[in-house]
Amino acid sequence: MKNLLFLAFIIIPAMTFAQKLNQKTADEKKGNEMLIGYCNRDGFPMVNSNFDSVYKAEYPIYKADEATMKQLATKLKGVKVTVVMATWCSDSKDWVPRFYKIMDELNFNYKNLTLICVDHSKKAPGTNVDSLKAELVPTFIFYRKKAELGRIIEVPGDLLEKEILKILSK
Repeated sequence: MKNLLFLAFIIIPAMTFAQKLNQKTADEKKGNEMLIGYCNRDGFPMVNSNFDSVYKAEYPIYKADEATMKQLATKLKGVKVTVVMATWCSDSKDWVPRFYKIMDELNFNYKNLTLICVDHSKKAPGTNVDSLKAELVPTFIFYRKKAELGRIIEVPGDLLEKEILKILSK
């Protein structure tokens, strides 16, 4: 009986308040759908926009710099990444597929990635996006031991993998 009460009062309400991944909402400006809130790349094909087709086209053609990738492979231990992006955003369409390609090649553990999709006001209800102060998208934020190491905001100044290496080498 105690187990049933525990389930009824603790577990079930907690499950109710947990946010579901890959929520969609209407994109009033573009006239289609966009992802909002906590997401993963499984959500990209779920929205009625061209994000998934751009992702599928960009991902396979991106060739990361091999020398940089070898150096990066030794720097990922203990790294967590938060990406703030928007499925309506052209820069997100360019850089998010490249980010995933780099991380896939490095065998990154995606349990250490938080992906937040925002609306045109850079808001995502039910997330901590306001505290991240991401004014432009995409924003890639790198952490080690809960300390922010650095950010890549909107467009990297060099190859994406080189920018990541600069941040992780601090």
